[in-house]
Amino acid sequence: MKSKKKQLFNLFVCVSCGAVVIGFLFFSTEPASLAASVRELRIGWLLGAVGCMPVYWLLEAWALHILLKKMDPARRFRDSFKVAMGGQYFNAITPFSTGGQPFQAYALTRQGMTVSDGAVGLLGRFLMYQSALVAVSTVLLVVRLGYFLERVQNFALVVLVGYAVNFAVLAGLLAVGLFRGAAEFVCRNAIRLGGKMRLVKDAAEKEKAAEESLRRFHENFRVLLRHGKRMWAGFFLSVLQLLAYLAVPWFIYRAFGLSGADPLTILGAQGFVMMISSFVPIPGAAVGAEGSFYFFFRGLFRERLAVAMVLWRFITFYLTVVVGAVFALQTGKKQGGMLEKGGSIHEDRSVQ
Repeated sequence: MKSKKKQLFNLFVCVSCGAVVIGFLFFSTEPASLAASVRELRIGWLLGAVGCMPVYWLLEAWALHILLKKMDPARRFRDSFKVAMGGQYFNAITPFSTGGQPFQAYALTRQGMTVSDGAVGLLGRFLMYQSALVAVSTVLLVVRLGYFLERVQNFALVVLVGYAVNFAVLAGLLAVGLFRGAAEFVCRNAIRLGGKMRLVKDAAEKEKAAEESLRRFHENFRVLLRHGKRMWAGFFLSVLQLLAYLAVPWFIYRAFGLSGADPLTILGAQGFVMMISSFVPIPGAAVGAEGSFYFFFRGLFRERLAVAMVLWRFITFYLTVVVGAVFALQTGKKQGGMLEKGGSIHEDRSVQ
């Protein structure tokens, strides 16, 4: 019950915070301009924007499935899709997108997969996605950061911080996976220092727990190294997945009949919005997502910005919440209340 209440509260926060920003835009825009923006929308391009999300979801499930299928040859794609969509739902309604993996780990065990195999699959999926995110972000920074630095000024510098953090996460994971001894040395001394400074309680117990976690991580990482071809396949699927997500604003842009900006500029703006939103400690990155969209896209959509933001937010976020919730609820009904248990799991883990 507490889990369901927390989910509803998180959804309320997402909707209410987003509504404040979007409402401000609507009230500051002339009604005639809003009506004109809606009338000029081209349904074909708008359907293209909506269609990007099923592509995004399918590629997410496919990238996860290619690893899980190796461990369980009889596994069906639809089972992986359910797990992927449940993860999308919990990522959407938890701060920093922390709820997805715990739910997925539990869901995989309920589907009959061992804890160790599930952990390897989810670790591999995270590494695929994080590597693709860094790769795509690097390209976008090289080709479009200068353009936005001239137009958004200091706000665009936040993008560099977002990129640095995502790069550091990937580098840290690879370092821990490849150099277990060095990782244990750093972790052990950090905990001991925290204990001496009275920042860490039960330092000895924390040290043992950390060493055990590092051991399991290293073992899972070594397993992934034996599946190099599948990891590379998942990486390329993740690149395509990100491009599908980044293309949503471009389709909306074309839906208004606009054509002045090239696709790379639109994709770059969306990529920078995504990097900034990852730092917002509110479920769904509420306010941060709408705010960064406003700064990076106001020069592109101009008087159509309010309508464009509503369409973008509904397609990329609320549609995922609705569709993901359907699959999460189905999983819970078929497997003994997994939705409720999944919620309790993600409450224990907080840090995409």
